[in-house]
Amino acid sequence: MNNKEDNKNRLFQDVHDFLHDEDFIRWRLFQTKELDEYWNSFQIGHPHLKKVFHEAVIQFDTVKINRDQLSEKDKKNIYQAVWVDIQRHKRRRLVKRISSAVAVLVIGALSVLFVTRKEDPGPNSNSETEIIVGEALPGEEIHLISGGKTINIAPKSHIGLTGDGKALVTDSTDSRKELLLATAEFNKLVVPYGKRTNLTLSDGTEVWLNSGTQLDFPSEFTGSRREIRVNGEIFINVAHNPEIPFIVHAHDMDIYVQGTSFNISAYHDDSRKTVVLVEGKVKIETAGRLTAELLPNEKIEITRDDMTKESVNVSEYISWTRGILEFNGTPMSEILKRIGRYYNVQFESSPEIKLNDKTCSGKLFLSNNLDSVMASVSVLSSTVYQRENNIIHITKK
Repeated sequence: MNNKEDNKNRLFQDVHDFLHDEDFIRWRLFQTKELDEYWNSFQIGHPHLKKVFHEAVIQFDTVKINRDQLSEKDKKNIYQAVWVDIQRHKRRRLVKRISSAVAVLVIGALSVLFVTRKEDPGPNSNSETEIIVGEALPGEEIHLISGGKTINIAPKSHIGLTGDGKALVTDSTDSRKELLLATAEFNKLVVPYGKRTNLTLSDGTEVWLNSGTQLDFPSEFTGSRREIRVNGEIFINVAHNPEIPFIVHAHDMDIYVQGTSFNISAYHDDSRKTVVLVEGKVKIETAGRLTAELLPNEKIEITRDDMTKESVNVSEYISWTRGILEFNGTPMSEILKRIGRYYNVQFESSPEIKLNDKTCSGKLFLSNNLDSVMASVSVLSSTVYQRENNIIHITKK
């Protein structure tokens, strides 16, 4: 590495530039003496970037990467995969430095803290022929249904209700448009698999909607209760108003709050529904007359006839709002389900497949590139990942 030449030619303006730079990522991952000297020199030569530089370091290090948990073989495999991708992008002349996809591959692959693997079932097992098949499904648009009209919403847009029957939609380019909503009925915000968005309700309550979620909400809250309905997963920060309680209806359960923040996962095709409380206090009632109260850092898990409560690390359940998936001894089947929802991919999930016995713990960065994420999962779960057009094959190494 020619430090002087690189420092001269390197252009940085914001945190994003550092987090997508090959040498910066390598430095934060491996921190060799040569890289330490290089970036110390860079800071001295670019004092105007001090604030941005340190913010990039903080953001990267919040992942709490434990590099020592990966074997040298895994590290070598990851580096070779990244190097091939870098060269491919360079040959195509698409970017001057490392692409976002490659950057996320490096971070995603090495940010998983550790991988727990079940013992091989034995010589008589046919596990070597096991295969998990996934299919990338056609993409759909986010749409808002109000008064019988369907309005397409651009990805990464924010929808803010103004309280007078109108909604202000701001897209990723800060372009804004105003929509007139129906006031006599609930509106519907439908977020398909592979998309996410966020909404501010008329009382100031903020709602983040995960992939495959439908939210029913009024244009303006009136009366003695604030009520919404959800099918899917949301993280919600409820505006405090002790005089007007807030109620979330999710399938066969109702959640009563005043002002608090929590995550709800209640997909219609999941047998388990969960509520995880970050701040405040909530009361939960089910159709089966089960009731419970939650305090911060507690989770309620509800099945058809049962309800269990436990203390949890809430970050694991709300990290999706930051583009990260966190796992803690999570079966591969569950990981693939969450990745599938995030990227609109349907994986075959037969319980007889022993590959699903593998468990992972750690954090996985989610980029716009499914291949980068699948490559990370493949390395860390000792599987082989191949993609042919829209079909994804995962087999045991």
